[in-house]
Amino acid sequence: MNNEIILITWGGMGDLLVCTPTIKAIREAYPRQKLIVYCCSKAHYALLQHNPHIDSVRRLHASHFWRYPFHLFLYLMKSKRFKYYNLAFQHIPLSWIYQKNVKEIIPDIFEDLNIFLGDKRVQLFFSKKEEKWAARTMAPIQNPVLLHIHSRSSSNHHWPQEKWEKLVKEMPGVSFIQVGHPDEPYVKGALDWRGKHKTRESLVLIKYARSFVGIDSSFAHATNAFGLPGVILFGDSNPATWGHDNNINIYKDLRCSPCYYYVWNHPCPYGHECMESITVDEVKRALTRQLEKSLAPRRQPGAEKVLGADKSLGADKSLAADKSLAADKSLAADKSLAADKSASANLPTAKAIHHE
Repeated sequence: MNNEIILITWGGMGDLLVCTPTIKAIREAYPRQKLIVYCCSKAHYALLQHNPHIDSVRRLHASHFWRYPFHLFLYLMKSKRFKYYNLAFQHIPLSWIYQKNVKEIIPDIFEDLNIFLGDKRVQLFFSKKEEKWAARTMAPIQNPVLLHIHSRSSSNHHWPQEKWEKLVKEMPGVSFIQVGHPDEPYVKGALDWRGKHKTRESLVLIKYARSFVGIDSSFAHATNAFGLPGVILFGDSNPATWGHDNNINIYKDLRCSPCYYYVWNHPCPYGHECMESITVDEVKRALTRQLEKSLAPRRQPGAEKVLGADKSLGADKSLAADKSLAADKSLAADKSLAADKSASANLPTAKAIHHE
């Protein structure tokens, strides 16, 4: 084998995030090879910063051609001197996609490398400066829950706008923080952080939130890197393929679902029943359960005060946890974290929620 393993990224941010466990597996299998990743976009380049499993992260762009002329020239000429691995899974048969989680499908691209996917968590890494900024930014906000409602890959991912606004209105003890692009629809009642932060800033904020609620998107994938208890709404895509075990995945499993790889971004011919049939009450109950599992209130690194309890939950268990944490913050945080990790491995899906 050549002394270099060269990967090339494709697709959106979410596509790359679910590839990061495979990147770690390659590093573990070939610790002596130089692992180089060429990124097709600035967003991909940002996602892989500070990743200890990669030796060199580079831009695959004409403006950067002069920096790495040898590799890029051989790639454009389709030379067989080096083997380039494309981090893309669109060529995988649909029968595989609907039966396996995407994080388990991606290693099949590297059959000749014979890698083993031991750690299936999404891999995201941040500098101490980024961590400190995120902790300081989130510290004054009581019970922060990040909210992301829009998909650029499929409009069939979307939940009705009025239902998002009803959810926010019915949970006044939660500070919903809407993230995403500035042109995405605004949810009334939420803190509007759309377009206010760069890619890495938005992602590191997830680590310091109490929970996350949204649709199948790159932000939903990012929650897996931190084990954050979240709630994800699925419609034309399915949680078996795109879901993560740290989240409660609400999915109706209709006879026409999942249809993402058939319909793509075309309008649903059946009235979008998969998302329309998800109720606000279902989402609210799921989010309440996840908030009770999260480390709340907790002292985040760099924060000046402990976040207050969520009064809207009104749960005796949550109140008892708050008092315990106030008495012995360090011990309670350790126990809560251990419990959270254990619980996240077997979180219920939508069907469990529907029959409560």
